Amino acid sequence: MENTTAELELRLAAIEQRLSLLEGARQTAPEASLSDTSPELDTSFLSNAPTHIGKVLLIFGGAFLLRAITDEQIVPTAIGIVLGTSYALFWLSMAYRIGRDKSRGLNALFYGASSVFLALPLFVEATTRFELLTGRQGVIALIVFCALAIAVAVARNLRSLCWVVTAGSIATAFVVLNTSHSAVETAAFLLLLGLATLWAVYRQEWLGVQWLGALGANAGVLVLAVLSVSDRWSVQALTPFSMATLLLIAYLGSFAIRTHVRGQNVGIFETVQAVMVVVIAFLTAMIASRAGRDILVEAGFLTLALSACAYALAFTPKTRTLRGRNFYFYSTTGLILVVAGSALIVSPGQAAVAWSLMALAMAWFSGRYGRVALSLQCTFLLVAAGIASGVLATGFEALVGDELAAGTASPLGYLIVALTTVACLFIPVAQRSERWGVFAGLPQLIVLALSVWEVGGLMVVFAAPLLAHTGSTDADLAVLAALRTGVLAASSVALALSSRYKRWPEARWLVYPVLILVGFKLLLEDFPNGRPVTLFIAFALVGSALILVAKLLRRETPGAAS
Repeated sequence: MENTTAELELRLAAIEQRLSLLEGARQTAPEASLSDTSPELDTSFLSNAPTHIGKVLLIFGGAFLLRAITDEQIVPTAIGIVLGTSYALFWLSMAYRIGRDKSRGLNALFYGASSVFLALPLFVEATTRFELLTGRQGVIALIVFCALAIAVAVARNLRSLCWVVTAGSIATAFVVLNTSHSAVETAAFLLLLGLATLWAVYRQEWLGVQWLGALGANAGVLVLAVLSVSDRWSVQALTPFSMATLLLIAYLGSFAIRTHVRGQNVGIFETVQAVMVVVIAFLTAMIASRAGRDILVEAGFLTLALSACAYALAFTPKTRTLRGRNFYFYSTTGLILVVAGSALIVSPGQAAVAWSLMALAMAWFSGRYGRVALSLQCTFLLVAAGIASGVLATGFEALVGDELAAGTASPLGYLIVALTTVACLFIPVAQRSERWGVFAGLPQLIVLALSVWEVGGLMVVFAAPLLAHTGSTDADLAVLAALRTGVLAASSVALALSSRYKRWPEARWLVYPVLILVGFKLLLEDFPNGRPVTLFIAFALVGSALILVAKLLRRETPGAAS
């Protein structure tokens, strides 16, 4: 009996213990859920806002006190300017000291921004109103202060301070430029500011501020170029090009260090800025050509040297193996520099021949390294060569234009460009890529279209004077229309036949567009100008082409030759 009673007491104690645990959980659960669903609002910033604003007002109050002392000549103006500058630098040093504590970053930002808003107007007044500094000295003072401010921003990771410094410095630089006419010094400052913001971003991985710095640097060089053509500014024609060259080398050099030393990839900013600096360099070179043709030649050779460097960076072992964005960036930059440099050195016709020969090399490299990007560069060079030589314009006029005029052809240049375009079709290029997908065959498709355009146009150009007497008073428009129709119909058949070979499968996509063009041409040219005989020839050629094309495109050719 005693054992049974003891056992019951033990069980009752266990039950009471469990009940107490359940009651405790019920009491704490609502509190926990309430704290989870209703977190406290962090009002530290709002509560401290009056304090921050009060500090800023006191800082600017001290600045106005110094201004009053200077205006009342209690101290000489020069000493007042020195005191004001020291006052601004003091608050910048406070930003650096306080920024060491991450929890006080907002205080550091307020101090740093106050220093910027105190110093920049002071430099402007020292240069303009008080005339204590020349334009060059004012720019030097601006360089020193901006270097210190950006250094503080980077050291204490104050991105907003870097934004304030950059925006304020760009505005201050243009004010100094307008009042002191120190154009070269201002452009040099904006270039340094752009590079400083770029490397600040590279150091801290910030976003955005490098765009503002690059905008200021680009604008500085462009304004310098515009001022060089004005009689009111003593800026030599060669100076903008020299500054643009420094801009180009500085930014491309920075990009190269980022990719090949720091091992990082280029981004959208690097791509856009590379195009911008190349365009600016080309424009300033054209302006510098007023000083003589030799300037263009020197600029062209410099550009070609930079293009060689870009291609060398593209084909370093690591960049070539990864096949990433860096390869496309540097190879495309090299291509743009090649085109721009050769356009500065030689005439358009000679440049077209050079570009067409380079296209052959690009086609070979595309097949050698299996790069669709190089095949695309080959296509770009062929298009540029066709435009510069005039063969594309002549071909268009010959195939679908009005009556041909006498003496419009330049046979040698046209033939070289057209033949190299066709030759690029017979050089095996990269046509398959996981990265490009279905677009891997796009470059070859464009080369096929260029070949039809140029060769067909030249056939009309050379045959029209013999068959249709073009260029004379008795030109036969009916024969000319039939000749054009025959060339286009033959082109559609040639494309259909080419599509049977595994090297040119893209040709089938051009067959029916060419035939549609022939159909419109029959309605717009052959019917209005034709005679029964010429219409018979045109219809016979087009009908035969349609029959042959249908058979060639429908037939299975699994073992077609390459």
